Amino acid sequence: MGKFMGISNANLIVTNATWGETINPLADALAKDGKRYWIDVDVCPLSTLELPNDARQRAVLREFSDWDDVKDSRPLRLIAANPYAPEALEQFEALIMALKLRKDRLKYAAVDDDTALAFSEIVRFVGIDQVTPREIATPMAPGNSVELSKLISESTEANELCIALEELEEAGGVAKRLLAAGLRVIRMPIFARTKNNPDVLKLSDAPNFILVNDPYALSVAVQGLKRLAADLNEIVWVGNSALLQAMVKRDAPESTWLEVPDLRHDVILERVSKF
Repeated sequence: MGKFMGISNANLIVTNATWGETINPLADALAKDGKRYWIDVDVCPLSTLELPNDARQRAVLREFSDWDDVKDSRPLRLIAANPYAPEALEQFEALIMALKLRKDRLKYAAVDDDTALAFSEIVRFVGIDQVTPREIATPMAPGNSVELSKLISESTEANELCIALEELEEAGGVAKRLLAAGLRVIRMPIFARTKNNPDVLKLSDAPNFILVNDPYALSVAVQGLKRLAADLNEIVWVGNSALLQAMVKRDAPESTWLEVPDLRHDVILERVSKF
């Protein structure tokens, strides 16, 4: 595909959720660097995230305290069961304080390597622990909750307590599987989200790529495309989750899936530019 000055070879729609009025860091990096790859980047968050209300936050902390005393010696497994769980943890100051008091007992798991990287960075930034991404258990297939649950179950210690950091309305696949395996588990909903209008999706005459990193965004995007009567044959979804790939096959089988090895902005832009 030839490159001509002033002409974009692709339109990349970034659906990552935002916290309030902020811009998602990955979306920001893609928007700033897209032109170098001859790609128009349209930052189009399909949901807005927020911490639960004060009453729900207090309930989360009470349940944690009921299950685990600060002086307890049993291990704790902190699980980022959602790609946005690390960002939510960063904003939940009371939970951060509670975890700091237990830092010597903490172990970690995450739904994929990108979430593990963010988890590691945030846990270190807020002063909970100095954990590295390699110390955080992740499934081989990104986003595979069955594999992650099995991995945790097989490596759990006696009386280990698993804390699944989730979205408020989430189905809780990881937590439910761990409970079924007989583990001690707290489902900890630490953020909520508001759906944005999917009609904001803007398609281009250039090939259209849509970056998705969680099931919610994919579902809203598919809904929006159908309301726009878009030709799904012309849509290429971009991501690195086996779960999302399966959802695309189920919900938008006419469209195409572009797998990226990770969600670094330069990797995404490189793959899209060469598709």
